[in-house]
Amino acid sequence: MGRKNYQIVIAILLFTWMASCKKDNGAPCCTLPSTDSANVYVVCEGNLGNGDGSLYLYRPKKDSTYGDVYNIANKKILGDVFQSMTRIGDNLFLCVNNSDKVVVINANNWQEVSTINIPKPRYILQVSSTKAYVSTLFSEKIYVINPQTFSITGSISLPYQNPEKLLLHKNVAYACTWDTACNHLYTIDINTDKVTDSIQLTGKAPQEILLDKEQKLWILSGNAPEGKVATIDRYDPDAKKMLASYAFSPSADPLRPVFNNTADTMYFIEANYNGGIENNGIYRMGIKEASLPATPFIAAHAFQYFWALGIDPVTGYIYVGDPKGFTQKGSVTIYRPDATTITHFASGIGPGHFYFDEHK
Repeated sequence: MGRKNYQIVIAILLFTWMASCKKDNGAPCCTLPSTDSANVYVVCEGNLGNGDGSLYLYRPKKDSTYGDVYNIANKKILGDVFQSMTRIGDNLFLCVNNSDKVVVINANNWQEVSTINIPKPRYILQVSSTKAYVSTLFSEKIYVINPQTFSITGSISLPYQNPEKLLLHKNVAYACTWDTACNHLYTIDINTDKVTDSIQLTGKAPQEILLDKEQKLWILSGNAPEGKVATIDRYDPDAKKMLASYAFSPSADPLRPVFNNTADTMYFIEANYNGGIENNGIYRMGIKEASLPATPFIAAHAFQYFWALGIDPVTGYIYVGDPKGFTQKGSVTIYRPDATTITHFASGIGPGHFYFDEHK
């Protein structure tokens, strides 16, 4: 479930899961495209309980948008809340957490291949050709699955609830647990599927982890609605040493950190859900900066906030998703690295993540 579902009362909205067929002004097409070597997927969460999560497809070479390709290919709705997507081989694994399932679809035609029933799946990390980890909400479990047989083969128990983002580095899996009582990052032996160590962090409720160009880990912690001030730690996994820590203001709610295509600059969202412009927009900072940025690189307007952020690993273009309060279909704007606008297009409800797929 997106953080938004815990902060506001979900508005009553029209149950719209059929994509529009209009092609003007960047609106999506309702027919499936032919295969292409460059795809940008938009993971649209939908609203809790409405079953309106959707998978949108953008073709940057043609500046073409295609509405819910899962629905078009399978003649059924995906469910909610559509949290994340991971490619493993020729298949796309879709975590639909409120529907308690991981939906597996073929990456070439978007037709459903299988469904894995997992309670509240969040994110998937492939650790080998026959093994992947699935983090989950409201439990201490990471599920172990075989992505070839689409079966659950085991589980890993963590000391705290809400396993969130996972990262693989030098055959070690790192796991964040987005629990307000937790201030540790956990390491997992991918051969034994056992927790082997913990790394103390500056803040509580770790949720995101990334790797920069110098092979250092960045961990975002915090939960503003629960009074846990957000922090970012930079950690050297080889020296096992904390290199830097950054604390946000108590009113800041950062999310969706990503690196640019050279992994030397981090971008992240700060979201203001109360209509203000303070702590609201897209921010960026170099990996050697002494402090957090004070002003946004791309500012959000009053009564607007952003919810999705991604950077194309080939072009460096910046993709930003506006959920429009989750009360209507969202939109995506693409910027150049200098923050000038390239184009924009409509998306499904609650654009939350981008996935850049360069497979042929």
